[in-house]
Amino acid sequence: FRRVLFRSCGTLMIDDKYETARLCPKCKEKFYPQVTPAVIVLIEKDDEILLAKHIERNNDIYTCLAGFVEPGESSEQAVIREIREEVGIEVQNIRYITSQAWPFPNQLMLAFKADYKCGEIVPQENEIEEAKWFKRSNLPAIPKEGSVAWRLITGEI
Repeated sequence: FRRVLFRSCGTLMIDDKYETARLCPKCKEKFYPQVTPAVIVLIEKDDEILLAKHIERNNDIYTCLAGFVEPGESSEQAVIREIREEVGIEVQNIRYITSQAWPFPNQLMLAFKADYKCGEIVPQENEIEEAKWFKRSNLPAIPKEGSVAWRLITGEI
């Protein structure tokens, strides 16, 4: 999607032709996206993976758990916190896998895998509609190819 941004002078910003930036056609000033770190994690348990259906966003697919890194928190601490908050389970063996920038709306997704340790799935009421274990041979609708979530879920990475 394209987010409409306006310069303080009221001029409609346009996408720059050569860089990931927005350009004010009036004053020619470029604005670069601010990047906010976020974690995304695929949890593995034996031959199954945990996927969740979110209430607010992408509610027609199942995907990995994810969330923003809070100030003063390491990315690994964010993984543990987000999993506890969203589904109430504990993980172990957290491994950084890769990253992917999403410049608009300004996220740097830090992708991880983790192994299930213990606990029962208890979805966070205001965020997660449903979370459950799936075999990769029998996946529900998932994010589109090209996203880091798709690569984690399909086992490409």
